[in-house]
Amino acid sequence: MPNFVLLPRCRLAALGLLLSACAPATPPATPPAATPAAASAAEHRAIVVSFDSMNERRMLETVDPAAVPTFRALFAGGACTDGARPAFPSLTSPGHAALWTGAYGNVNGIAANSQPVLPQPEHTLLESTSGYSAAALRAEPIWLAAARSGVTVYAHHVTQAPGPPGYPPVRGPEPALAARRAAAESLLALPGVQVVNGYNREIAPAIALTARSAPPHEPGAWRNLDRLGATVSPREIAWAVGRGRDSLFALLYGREQIDRVLVARTRDAAAGVTAVAAPVERAPIAGRALARHFSAPLEVPVDGGRVYVSVRLFDVAPDGSDYLLFIPELQVVEGNRPAVAAAYDAAVRGWYGNSGLHLAERGGLGPMIADGGDGTAELRYLETAEQMTRSFMRGVEWAWTTQRPRLFLTYFPGLDEVDHSPIYGLSVPGVPGYDAARAARLRELRARTWQLADLQLAQLRRFVGDDPNTALFVSGDHGMRVYWRVFQPNVALAQAGLLATDSTGRIDLSRTKALSPNGYWVMLNRTAWKGGIVPPAEEAAVLAAARGALEAARGPDGRPIVTRLWRGDEADSLGIGGPVGGDLYYDVADGYYWSTAATGPLVRDAVPMGAHGFPSVRADMQTVFCMAGVAVPPHRLPRGRTMDVAPSVAEWLGMQPPLDAVGHSILGALLGR
Repeated sequence: MPNFVLLPRCRLAALGLLLSACAPATPPATPPAATPAAASAAEHRAIVVSFDSMNERRMLETVDPAAVPTFRALFAGGACTDGARPAFPSLTSPGHAALWTGAYGNVNGIAANSQPVLPQPEHTLLESTSGYSAAALRAEPIWLAAARSGVTVYAHHVTQAPGPPGYPPVRGPEPALAARRAAAESLLALPGVQVVNGYNREIAPAIALTARSAPPHEPGAWRNLDRLGATVSPREIAWAVGRGRDSLFALLYGREQIDRVLVARTRDAAAGVTAVAAPVERAPIAGRALARHFSAPLEVPVDGGRVYVSVRLFDVAPDGSDYLLFIPELQVVEGNRPAVAAAYDAAVRGWYGNSGLHLAERGGLGPMIADGGDGTAELRYLETAEQMTRSFMRGVEWAWTTQRPRLFLTYFPGLDEVDHSPIYGLSVPGVPGYDAARAARLRELRARTWQLADLQLAQLRRFVGDDPNTALFVSGDHGMRVYWRVFQPNVALAQAGLLATDSTGRIDLSRTKALSPNGYWVMLNRTAWKGGIVPPAEEAAVLAAARGALEAARGPDGRPIVTRLWRGDEADSLGIGGPVGGDLYYDVADGYYWSTAATGPLVRDAVPMGAHGFPSVRADMQTVFCMAGVAVPPHRLPRGRTMDVAPSVAEWLGMQPPLDAVGHSILGALLGR
């Protein structure tokens, strides 16, 4: 493809990465006959990737070009829209639901990461469910549309998966929705459909063990200690995995001095994995294996599956009296069928959906630069990000090359992780406390995470190669913005007399007419919901009062906090409202985010960091929509929409789009027709 940088297969080998309220429509009884256009696309294949928090302008303006050559080549040499409007609010779960279903939250039922529970008469507005869950989905995702059209598909760690959409009813039983759920279950049982997701079930969070949290002691009754070849007395540690007790055992050992750790499920030195202590990784990423100081994976059976423990010994005293041992979060990979998950586990042997950044932000990897650290904690985090990237790339490689689906869907979280943190927030000029020297160090560290994402993109571009029948579609779920103040809309509603709290500070629904259940919008506590007190005749007046309360909110500088408002029932194309969406949406002034707290100050200060969830009409909240391949001429299109991705991919493959898609295919424009 013109102007597109390819990462050679030998380069990847050197990196150690290669492995050899809208009701949904009723589905038709049988798929329609193939059209001539569909027949001509019968041999097409497609890769669809979502880079969480990808925004072209933010990348071009804030990331060292040397770290992201493949992204820059994509934007210069692919067919790209000038930004892509995501779901509103611009959040991860509704953003991806829009990608997969071709519709926004008012149709697909995914309105926020945390949202009210259906059916309305059975749940209060203080009850919430995860927008990541398939149970909340009210529309058909593209992997089911592919199954319905006879297109083989592999969906790799996608949201609202791996189970069937729940199609929850709004008010009571709806037989048509139950029928759609049953049809989805049948499609997921087809052999040509493989869906995996490791984000639903966490066994244990990432932890960093030290002598304080797990004191070393004389080893117990270990077998096969002679195999260690140790010449100094080993020290034992043990820790619980999930709800277990002493689920894993480890020995700190070595010759002449302690310099390594063996981790095992039982006290048997012949049945564990070993990590050797090494200085924190400072070598450039190019030309070496990722996460090279982590141990091999140790399989640990758990209820309903298995997890894999791969540890990093960052530091250890010569006598074993102190140490720093990182254990990544342990998540069970689920599949649409047990055999799908088992095959994935057997091939990848350890998938890690997140890095250790949140642990690092809590001080678990040492003091970060924002807290006076010297950068060691950030470098330790970057090693955990390498481990995460390596696991994603191994899974992608195996699924694409061995399962050979015509449609492959995947996801990458690293950009969202790092740009949510002060690593990004404190590197942006103009934020409170900005320090140019500190910012330069943070930008260099942040660029390494973006470089990992670039490696993932390069791998996918290599899969497309020079095959004219294969295309790569690149998109995302939202953008990112820096904030340093937090607005509390529920406090504004309380000050206006629309919200009341009990003695513990919890919202009292029996005295509350309007509230923000998740910070992203305001909802009326209608009588349609369990515990609601606002009858239809009073809704307009309460909505007007809530609007006035938000408009009256002022920041420390005396300026309005809320800069724009939208009604959830407005007839527009933003996809707001719907059965679990809000009645009143809003934007805030630059520098603000929000919380759900109902007590305390109207505004509080915060450490500068990145956030999203703001209105999708804002340029910094928008993501990308590109198509790449030898059949795709490089050019620019006007601003697009993420809900057009699924219909465009469907047309490329000659298959039916998702049944509930509201977006439209722009394939012709992407191909320069």
